Amino acid sequence: MYKRQFDKYVGIPVIILLAILTKRKKRLPIENIKKILIIKLAAIGDSILLIPTLRTLKNTFPDAEITFVCSQINISVIKKIPYVNKIIDCNVHSFLKNPFLFIKFIKDLRKEKYELIIDVGQWERINAIMTMLANADYSIGFKTEKQFKHFGYDSVVPHLRNKHELENFLDLLVPIGINITDEDKKLEYFLNKEDYNFADTFWKENEFDGKTVICLHPGCGENGMPREWDIKNYIDLGNRLVNYDDNIRILITGATHEQERCKEISLNITKNVINTAGQFHLDNVVALVQKAKLIVCSNTGMLHIASCVGTKTMGLHGPTNPLKWGSYNKKSVLIQSDKFCSPCLYLGHDYGCQMPQCMAHISVDDVFIYIRKSLNPELFVN
Repeated sequence: MYKRQFDKYVGIPVIILLAILTKRKKRLPIENIKKILIIKLAAIGDSILLIPTLRTLKNTFPDAEITFVCSQINISVIKKIPYVNKIIDCNVHSFLKNPFLFIKFIKDLRKEKYELIIDVGQWERINAIMTMLANADYSIGFKTEKQFKHFGYDSVVPHLRNKHELENFLDLLVPIGINITDEDKKLEYFLNKEDYNFADTFWKENEFDGKTVICLHPGCGENGMPREWDIKNYIDLGNRLVNYDDNIRILITGATHEQERCKEISLNITKNVINTAGQFHLDNVVALVQKAKLIVCSNTGMLHIASCVGTKTMGLHGPTNPLKWGSYNKKSVLIQSDKFCSPCLYLGHDYGCQMPQCMAHISVDDVFIYIRKSLNPELFVN
């Protein structure tokens, strides 16, 4: 992702300077909103949690054209969202190598006039700079603790530490007069007939029909290692599950860069395991996850995607706060580390220590019992 230190030490002075040189608008003529720009350069989990906000915005302004500025990190999700009319793929990494590319990007961005810009980034100063330099009537963004990125917005929304991120995103719509309801908070994901057919065929070919399929998703993305549960724990859990019930099948999922991790786990589970890491594109994997009985994973994009498609989640939280980043689903089970300093994360990268040990405080015994309670609740009735 975009270099955070550069973003901080260069971005903050630039924002303050632009705020001094530009004038804030006091009122947005809501009845004239025809073009809306949304800015979010990462990540997949955040983009999933943004879907309710985009849906509510589109329902309120059905004739408005919504353009989304994203990056290669989250474009695969944004492309699927039917509430987005246009996508701008922003190669933010290139701006560090060649600042003139950023100038060109802003020049191209200013060719369009937007009535409203919403910067949904929680900390990224580059988003705020884009917002302030774009050609727009009105802008909305977060005021996030100690991030100093809010000076250039026409309307500022507090980013709350102990509020779920899905609800924080929806709060960005309040300044334009939208009253948020429980209906607005519903998650969605967008699979097509081919995805469902793929999953059905996979189930038949691997003789999963009539079996209890439990998905293990051991990775947390390229920068999520401190949030990952140890490989040995997944191996131990997998072996306990397949030995506990002969009807259980283990499905391992993961991205291409997580293949080695997933391969080691699958090779050390003695039986009834299939590893799909890096083999299929995201929507095919999501269709498989939807058919699974439950999924075990840390706080990562797949946790939120599984919530969208209704799969029961066993979310493992060490540095992450489940109040803010937990599965937004009544079927979810939150498993929190008992380390005294857990959770420590607020914005997703601000770990409290260099080598977090909190995930090691989540025991295989605890996760195994939670799964047994889910599979056989009648055995645990008081």
